[in-house]
Amino acid sequence: MICIGGIGLLESCSSSNYYAQNTISNNRITLKKSEFVQVKTDGNIQRNYVLIKIDKYKYPLCIYKLDESNYSALLMRCSHKGCELNPQGDFLVCPCHGSEFSNKGVVQNPPAEQNLTIFTTTSDNENIYILL
Repeated sequence: MICIGGIGLLESCSSSNYYAQNTISNNRITLKKSEFVQVKTDGNIQRNYVLIKIDKYKYPLCIYKLDESNYSALLMRCSHKGCELNPQGDFLVCPCHGSEFSNKGVVQNPPAEQNLTIFTTTSDNENIYILL
């Protein structure tokens, strides 16, 4: 199986990005923590991040699981020229000019000079809440 930039060269290859189910009410997204668990026949796998598409923004949000109770929510728009970012494990990469950002939205590699747009997150035992 060979993947290049999320495009499969063989039919068995698929993107590892997962768009999570969520609800939006009063400018607050509710996301179940179980969205970070990928159920497989041979056991469950924990996802490092999930993506969310919402109508309010042209770009998706990337939600990173930092630990059991802490999450970061980032708008996947590069602060350099506005290209849509690609998640690569624990960081985001701009396909246009190569900028890189941490899973907390902090610039790691230029040409971007500004951090990403971040959203406040809270959580309880079952859900993550993202304030828009």
